[in-house]
Amino acid sequence: MGEPNPAGSGHVAVWVAVGAAPEGEPLDLDQRARRYRRARATARRVGRQLVTAYTSCPPDRQAWERDDRGRPLLVDPGGLHVSLSHAEAVVAAALSWDAPVGVDVERLRPLADRGALARTALSETERQAVDALPEPLRDAQLLRFWTRKEAVAKALGTGLATNLRGIVTTAHGAVVSLPDECGDVSEWSLTDVPVREDVIACVTVRAPGVRVLPRTLALPADEG
Repeated sequence: MGEPNPAGSGHVAVWVAVGAAPEGEPLDLDQRARRYRRARATARRVGRQLVTAYTSCPPDRQAWERDDRGRPLLVDPGGLHVSLSHAEAVVAAALSWDAPVGVDVERLRPLADRGALARTALSETERQAVDALPEPLRDAQLLRFWTRKEAVAKALGTGLATNLRGIVTTAHGAVVSLPDECGDVSEWSLTDVPVREDVIACVTVRAPGVRVLPRTLALPADEG
């Protein structure tokens, strides 16, 4: 995995492992479920390896729990905040010593349900920003808005119970407003993570002025 990026105070380390984009015929429900479980297991393994890299605590001595929404929480060693995400042959992990962190990653793809997703999650200004773009660019922009909302929700610890339409950003990633439970906007750091053209990722930390240290790796074909 290589040398870890420093994740000390004022920094958040984001690791993204990317595999080949899925090809071939659409998967049935059973195949999709198996792929999802495999990707989730890979994300957890990567998370444990990174915790070892940053704390020297081996995986078999780490203690993890799950909150009531199924989110993995690192209990021991303490003090390190970890967030995991996975999509189609993409796994992401974010680590912060400063404050709760959330990371979300999506593989760019055609969105058959773009309209429904926009009505569910986007604010009016965000929907207008998507609609103002040429058709080929709209799916990517919607996924950018989505990953930002998911990342905030993960850092907040409320998941999809969060008022997603209350998490409002500009097309370029500036935070306009957050739900009341988030506190003041100035208390948060939100950054779109550069990976590659077909991968969209975002990380948020509930602390101001946090610098993002990204790292991209190759994901083996049998782990995506």
